[in-house]
Amino acid sequence: MKVLGGLLAFFLRKPADATVISSSDEALYRGFRIRHNRADAEGTEEYKHRLQLFALRRQQVEKQNSQPDKTWEAALNKFADITKEEYEAMLGYRRVEQQQQRGGQIMRRSVDASASLLQEYDNEQDYTHSETRDWRNLNSSSFFRNQGSCGSCWAVAATGALEMHAELKHAMTTPGKLSFQQVVDCTPNPRNCGGQGGCSGATAELALEYVKVHGIALASSYEDGEASGNCQTHHTPALRTTGFVRLPVNKLQPLLSAVSNDGPVVVSADASPWSLYNKGVFNGCERDATVNHAVLMVGYGHDPNAGTGGRDYWLIRNSWGQGWGEDGFIRIERHSSDSGEAGHCGTDHNPKEGVACDGDPPTLPVCGMCGILSDSSYPQM
Repeated sequence: MKVLGGLLAFFLRKPADATVISSSDEALYRGFRIRHNRADAEGTEEYKHRLQLFALRRQQVEKQNSQPDKTWEAALNKFADITKEEYEAMLGYRRVEQQQQRGGQIMRRSVDASASLLQEYDNEQDYTHSETRDWRNLNSSSFFRNQGSCGSCWAVAATGALEMHAELKHAMTTPGKLSFQQVVDCTPNPRNCGGQGGCSGATAELALEYVKVHGIALASSYEDGEASGNCQTHHTPALRTTGFVRLPVNKLQPLLSAVSNDGPVVVSADASPWSLYNKGVFNGCERDATVNHAVLMVGYGHDPNAGTGGRDYWLIRNSWGQGWGEDGFIRIERHSSDSGEAGHCGTDHNPKEGVACDGDPPTLPVCGMCGILSDSSYPQM
């Protein structure tokens, strides 16, 4: 994973042992450990290392929150003492570019299924969207999940999209939580895109293709309580889909139109600097970004109180539990363009660290804050 420069490079911006520890740091950290059930004993090397990390993050939180025209605030949340490696383990998303889709049968079927819709979205006169959209009125919007140390964000985001679209289309006889564990355990990843699948990372497109072919069970009926890689195949599917739509890469209007008119969309983003986000409209990603996380876009709008003149935003449901961010959500700055500086466009210089399969190009273009326009898809019922 690429670590961003500047204020928001929370991990290894400087060596943890270079941070000065104050008595207030120690007192705050004791309370933090109690709240978050930290097990390492006080005085051990592990404890000392995490105290150093906590003190560093405290400085970064204070610096961010002291900015006079800030659009978002940071907080010492549950990630305040974790290591870079622990954080990276959660960023298990890998994007599949259209060039990459030529190599595997599963991905060829996916592209063929959505080809006509991609052509439709290439015609600008078809772009229509409301001024704002918020799908949190759906019951399934409250189906929060905490992926923990498993790099299963791709499966959590895809399952959330399936639940919300099923509710919108009345596609389930018995509405309820679907089994993202089944998606993690059973989704094939024949080209090892971003890892070996499961908790080692895969793609939302692969997850949606798996559900199209095999269906998905309710969470209450899938016997494997935790994703283990042992695929349970004897469950009766609660939902089957007809396929999925993959939106054009790095295009603003197709994404706005899809979220407005069709429903929530799985998107990709560089979540490297999100860890200490608390509230507001996040604008802390540089134009060059490493896409490494999958999330569910459930709306968009405008916040008149975010910085000077306010900010347009994308509304995102994350997979780090309801206690993170704005009750499990983050708002990401939304630009009015999808090209150049106005579209916050840049380059992913390290695609192997976040998005690429073996043999793919050494760099990839990304647009939007945190590369949020670079890859998006949603299921069809």
